[in-house]
Amino acid sequence: MLDGTAPGASQQSPESVRRRIFLVMNISQMSAQPVDDDGKLFPDVGSNTQDTVEIRVRFVNRCPYPVDVFWLNRNKQPTKYGTLGQKQYLDIKTYRNHPWVARRTFDGCKVLVNKKFIFWPEPTAHKNIIVRTFCEITARVQSLREMASRSLLKQDPKHVDEQLSTLPRDVQFEVKDLLAEKREYNEFNCRDFPPPPQA
Repeated sequence: MLDGTAPGASQQSPESVRRRIFLVMNISQMSAQPVDDDGKLFPDVGSNTQDTVEIRVRFVNRCPYPVDVFWLNRNKQPTKYGTLGQKQYLDIKTYRNHPWVARRTFDGCKVLVNKKFIFWPEPTAHKNIIVRTFCEITARVQSLREMASRSLLKQDPKHVDEQLSTLPRDVQFEVKDLLAEKREYNEFNCRDFPPPPQA
């Protein structure tokens, strides 16, 4: 065993748990991928409203948790179109060059929309037939380090502060950044959103 306990021992000391967390953090550094890529809540892109060809899209949540779906307007501001539970879908009408993103409802973690962080709708070749583009929202692959850091976000903030002091300093900073991002997203989500434009 990595923590030095006997194979049949059921009790784990706090020190052995800390060593395991530290080991996981060090292993995950080998495949160091940035946590949540650029650190911004939303991308710095907006819509181009010159195209008038309507595109119908069905967003389907394939994540095991609720997600929020956003359209980014020409001023690069997100407009929330809805929250989707697991296996729920949302039908929308949009246009080419109108970006769409999705975020995990709980903490604002980026998820993939048709395997990308930003979904750009494209018109179909069938001009006289209404065709709906099927768009899957899926969880993205996270490093062990990010998963371990994000797991602390689900706990009571008092417990997080206690646990932070036992973790390596760089992980402490990472968790504090994730907590700040979660707060920012929750504050953002509590604002009044203008209603989506009617087609």
